[in-house]
Amino acid sequence: MLRGFAPIHDEYAKVLILGTGPSVRSLQKMQYYGHERNAFWPIMQLLFSQESTTYAEKQNLLLVNQIALWDVLSSFEREGSLDSAYTDTYPNDLKSFLLDHPRILKVLFNGKKAESLYKKHINYYPEHIAFHALCSTSPAYTLPFEEKVRMYREALLDQEVYYLS
Repeated sequence: MLRGFAPIHDEYAKVLILGTGPSVRSLQKMQYYGHERNAFWPIMQLLFSQESTTYAEKQNLLLVNQIALWDVLSSFEREGSLDSAYTDTYPNDLKSFLLDHPRILKVLFNGKKAESLYKKHINYYPEHIAFHALCSTSPAYTLPFEEKVRMYREALLDQEVYYLS
């Protein structure tokens, strides 16, 4: 059984970004989005105009911009890193997390699989929180980088939120 990471968060978070579970490379590095070709950290650095070279700097980039980061899954069985390869899945206690973080007004799913796992395991949608599925930042999701940036920019910085169909 593979285990995920603790959340990156503080009491000031207004946005929660949820992935599924760490990739093989992320587990090796013990870092969220540790695969060198994952677009998550480059997108965050571009959107918030901050270069981050260390993992601690990347974590701080999220916190100063009132973003929390976690995964839907606390533990799981999966061959490789593809979202389609999950077999057994066990969720994090996201309902308690949201109740403990009343400033969170938006939950963004990093990919449709994160959204579907949330619905399957958690299915908690308080009215004051907006929930949106965005494209995956994984290199396996071949949407051009510029399109991924556009979607995350709209979801994080603009009033209008992109809805993935």
